[in-house]
Amino acid sequence: MLLSYFYPVRIFFLQLFFLAVLSGSAQMALEDVVIQLDKGNYCKVYRSFDATMQKSLSKKQVKEVWENLVSSAGALKSVADVKTEDRDGGTKQTGILKFEKLAVKMILSQRADKKINGLFVTQLGYQPPRYALGLGTGKKRINFISDSLELPGELIIPIKCNNCPVVVLVHGSGPNDKDETVGSIKVFYDIAMGLASKGIATFRYDKRFAVYPELMSTQFDLYDETIHDAIAALQTIQQDTSLQFGKYVMLGHSLGAYSMPLIANTLERSLDGAILLSANARRLEDLIDYQMRYLTGFDDLITDEEEQIIIENTARSRNIRNGDYTDSTSAENLLAYWPGTFWRGVSAYDPVATVQSNSVTPFFLLQGEKDYQITMEDFATWKTAVGDMPNVSMQSFPGLTHLFTPTDADRGSPQDYFAPSNVDEGVIEAIAAWVKEL
Repeated sequence: MLLSYFYPVRIFFLQLFFLAVLSGSAQMALEDVVIQLDKGNYCKVYRSFDATMQKSLSKKQVKEVWENLVSSAGALKSVADVKTEDRDGGTKQTGILKFEKLAVKMILSQRADKKINGLFVTQLGYQPPRYALGLGTGKKRINFISDSLELPGELIIPIKCNNCPVVVLVHGSGPNDKDETVGSIKVFYDIAMGLASKGIATFRYDKRFAVYPELMSTQFDLYDETIHDAIAALQTIQQDTSLQFGKYVMLGHSLGAYSMPLIANTLERSLDGAILLSANARRLEDLIDYQMRYLTGFDDLITDEEEQIIIENTARSRNIRNGDYTDSTSAENLLAYWPGTFWRGVSAYDPVATVQSNSVTPFFLLQGEKDYQITMEDFATWKTAVGDMPNVSMQSFPGLTHLFTPTDADRGSPQDYFAPSNVDEGVIEAIAAWVKEL
């Protein structure tokens, strides 16, 4: 998927014991502790430790722990969901710390005398959705070959699958695993379990760039990255005589959705339906140019570093539009991780026009209305161009992000992806209803 190329995130699993906060007789809230750490008042925090904590963690280590966290997570943005409970004569507080690049959970405990006797910080992990709890499914691991590369996949089958439909899930951009994991969110796992609860099977697979990351440093095109593997995955399921499914559908997310019109045209009547989640109507270079400007201007303050990013990538976008590159131009001189061969391959591709030319394949386009990466502007373009076609259905979802997870934010941002969340159940229901009507 087209995630913040200009703000690469190194996410660390943090399990750090340290604890602190202000001394004094008043009960200190977790928020106050975080504020003091963020201000660099490490000594003040250290003085609030009990004797055991002070022996296990020095003032210098308190400073190092916090600064290392900020170094990997970015600037602190907010503290949310703080909860307090009485425990063993003291208190235990938990809260979510939202940084620029990720969110972590902090647990702070204090004795009855208000001295801090424990602090635990950990990156938030995946939490299964409500619709997946207690769900029984059959699972089968299936490896398949695409362009001589072996890729691992997993078929999830509802317990009661009598000639049920199957949906093959096609990833967004980058080295995605079969769950399409983004931080503590697993988009494709949620969709697979949600559809299983509705009597629909799914096939997920690890993208070739996840299994063979060295391929990302070579010349490749859209077919190499996405289309060949998606078609090979579907054909593997169709040709397996031990499997009997009633309908064969493909679901693409982001770059997978962008690729889906080409996939549908290649497969023709051997594909019973194509689902596009967050499909861009704009050219990729225009979309990346928009994302860059949106993110660098998000806080209404453009730094010198961000200004340089804008200058460099604006020039690269212009070169792509003008065709000022060759098939051997490296990705470092273009946009995202895509080399010259990729950009040359999509230079004449228009996904909207491709759907317009296809009157055979049923298409279902879904869009989150809080998606800042592929926006309602793209959705409006799709609606104007193909919304009246009898083989096209469209639906947008208020309050949902690019990952089809809910957000309360007024404006979408990368922070929407850092806390655990799940694909909205309404999206699952809409997909399942559409598939069953094919």
